[in-house]
Amino acid sequence: MHALSTLVPLGTLLLALLAPATTTTAAPLAAPASSTQCTITSASQVANCVATSTNILIKGPFTVPADTKIDMSGLKAGTTVTVTGTVTWAKGTKYTKSDFLFTLGGSGITFDGTGATFHGNGQLYWDTNEPKFFKVLTTGKSTIKGITMKNSPIHCFSIGGSDTTFDHVTKLGHNTDAFDVSATGITIQNSNVHNQDDCLAINSGSTIKFLSNNCAGGHGISIGSIDSGKTVDGVTVSGCTISNSENGVRIKTISGATGGSVKNVAYTDITLSNISKYGIVIEQDYLNGGPTGTPTAGIPISGVTLTNVHGTMASGATHSTYILCAACSGFSFSQINITPKNPSCTGVSTSLAGCS
Repeated sequence: MHALSTLVPLGTLLLALLAPATTTTAAPLAAPASSTQCTITSASQVANCVATSTNILIKGPFTVPADTKIDMSGLKAGTTVTVTGTVTWAKGTKYTKSDFLFTLGGSGITFDGTGATFHGNGQLYWDTNEPKFFKVLTTGKSTIKGITMKNSPIHCFSIGGSDTTFDHVTKLGHNTDAFDVSATGITIQNSNVHNQDDCLAINSGSTIKFLSNNCAGGHGISIGSIDSGKTVDGVTVSGCTISNSENGVRIKTISGATGGSVKNVAYTDITLSNISKYGIVIEQDYLNGGPTGTPTAGIPISGVTLTNVHGTMASGATHSTYILCAACSGFSFSQINITPKNPSCTGVSTSLAGCS
């Protein structure tokens, strides 16, 4: 025998059947980004264009007010940003060294500054509490091209993100790194740098290419300085010219650092001219205040290939090749022709090309 279900009063049932259906209204969808060009002629217009458009024109000349940062880190996928004229940043008093004057981010971004200039007024900050200039957080086969970066207060490009190509970029400034890289899948090519610090400084990352670039007046093309826990794997430097600089090609690890590594690095077809200190330098004793002279083994360096590195040292230069290693292996050097020749190599075979 079956249990009887609870009976619903007939009146209640009829009311339920006759009641109108409840309608649920979905929240309105965000409007799609417009492909109509959104023009920026002042810093105050940036946020609106970033939020609403995939086709943005930064139209100079205009000046960014003091203590104002331009944040374009939230660009919609596939956005094109075109820059014309000159954008100048007025000197601020509230910036710190962790600030960036300009930030770019998004996937599949095209940033085209051909013929345009970003002017950081770095000469007003040098040797004070200066901000960095251009932070890159792009991904997904992005491109940054054509822009001239003038007078960066400190580090010009601070590169994170991934899968981004820099092409035909010009960097002019005093005592500032040009390209600081901590990223994966970065290509920098056909660019010109005149500065007084590292032309390239790779701090961590993998699959990094530096191709057909000209570096003048600085500290050379560098990997490092590599600190504890940092790894660099897979760097290609090819077809570059380094002139009137302190160093040519350089790998440097921090004295006493541990838990990291540098491996699979190739320098090919490098031309040196008037290098004042070291043509080739690989050292495991680096400190910002000056090397210690005693290498440490906590950041091993392996798989380094140098092919066709040639050119001239300045009168009175320290060493054409300088290697100071405690944990270096798998080095292969060929066609090393740097004059005058004055090598000093410790911790590697003295028969290595350029060391003998």
